[in-house]
Amino acid sequence: MAITQVVTGRNVEAEYSNVKDTFPASAAPTAGTISTGYRLDQIIGVATVFLTDVEKGDYIWFTTTDELVEVKGVQDNLILSLEREVAGALAGVAFKIVKKNGYKTISWLVDSVAAAEINSISYEAGVSKSYGNSKPNGEGGGNRLAPVLVDSAINGNVVNISAE
Repeated sequence: MAITQVVTGRNVEAEYSNVKDTFPASAAPTAGTISTGYRLDQIIGVATVFLTDVEKGDYIWFTTTDELVEVKGVQDNLILSLEREVAGALAGVAFKIVKKNGYKTISWLVDSVAAAEINSISYEAGVSKSYGNSKPNGEGGGNRLAPVLVDSAINGNVVNISAE
């Protein structure tokens, strides 16, 4: 289980071998767990340091539900708001952080061994796809893409990703 990555200027080539993670790769928070507040777009942390770990435009990967939701704002170390509601109430769950990126296109290729899941959609062995429906960044202009959830562990194979 590994992610390898090569960066050349603004281009990135990554290989996801028998692993479930996001592209760009997620990072564990410094500490803590999270729950939803009285609204499903509000996150309450326990022992979290959101002011250090998260900023507006980053994504939270709720690893128990595989949801990726953009951070709208960080109020303090224990409260943050999301751009949309999560699918259901969460209580004391682990999470990972995906830092915002400036990619305009992301492409992937599933190896010839077996199918893999990208954003919870199964792609057969040998299938490739690109997308570039970027959204306005709002911070200094430009566009950026949402992260991609890659599951090559489901069949123990490799997914190659490139982005620019």
